[in-house]
Amino acid sequence: MPVHPPPFVSFCFTTFKRHDHLLATLNSILNQTFTDYEVIVSDNDPEQSARVVTEGFSNPKFKYFPNPENLGMKKSFNKSLERSSGEYIVMIADDDPVYPDMLQTLVNLKTKYPGYGMYLGGCDWFCTHHEVAKLYGLKVGTNTCLSNNHDLNYTEAFTPDEFVRNIFSFKIFPHYLWSTGMVKREVLIKKGGVPDYGTPFLGDYAYMSIMGSHSGCVTINRSLGCQTLHNENFGRNQNEQLVIAAKNFPEYLALKMSHLKDWHIIKIQVQNFVGIWLVSHLAFLHKYAEDKGQSLAKAEKEIFAINYMQKFKLKYFIKRKFPILHDQLVKLKIKLQ
Repeated sequence: MPVHPPPFVSFCFTTFKRHDHLLATLNSILNQTFTDYEVIVSDNDPEQSARVVTEGFSNPKFKYFPNPENLGMKKSFNKSLERSSGEYIVMIADDDPVYPDMLQTLVNLKTKYPGYGMYLGGCDWFCTHHEVAKLYGLKVGTNTCLSNNHDLNYTEAFTPDEFVRNIFSFKIFPHYLWSTGMVKREVLIKKGGVPDYGTPFLGDYAYMSIMGSHSGCVTINRSLGCQTLHNENFGRNQNEQLVIAAKNFPEYLALKMSHLKDWHIIKIQVQNFVGIWLVSHLAFLHKYAEDKGQSLAKAEKEIFAINYMQKFKLKYFIKRKFPILHDQLVKLKIKLQ
């Protein structure tokens, strides 16, 4: 039997009973112009519903693995990492289709800027239903998340400290998507794989910042894929996990990134990032979520009892009660800065 060299890139999936989304994302990978890749699908469904989707392609690049039980998102992603063999890894959600030039663009970045641990492109939001679009104040279809501060295809190479400081101050993109970046395998393994601190909340930001903290990151202001916003997105009915994110996210990042010379600055940036995100998400849940009862009230109480979150109480009150005033104050602050 001939021995085949490992692929350059492994797409690592986890999925759970999302047949149509998985099919669309796998099709998007099939359309890649750069073809030296493999696809690893780890299925959290005990009924193995993703098998027929994955094996339906009859493509040796597409490899299906049923998990023995529902491992949860993070552990399932790391099982895909274990099952993969590529030099670079793309951790990709089953509802994040990528554009045909994604891999070729990232490989070109790697060729031009060798030695970095991560190469990352921008993304779009894609709203499938008008009700979902209304929830987020977006339009049906494609909504760009590229930076308006730079031209299309603007490229920048960051040291570890620079990248982490910029990602938590939204100076690279207004929104980030881990599915549009590739990470060197040895970096991912050395940093412990996909971060697992008890909840999927903010997992993408933990992943990208920790991986970029190893040997820096090169970014390009070009959309390489999209995050699909639909009725099944995580985060609208997991109120108890918001408390876990508030407590564990900053602590986990401290364990992984306190070696950085700018950590004393980054630590404050991380806390401010989490505070602003929680204020926004809690206000969103009060307006739109199905569960607005005791679990949300309990989560609020526990979150704002955390030391670093106490300074965000007033901001949250204004955001909830006077959202227009809140947004005007934010715009004024940005102008003054």
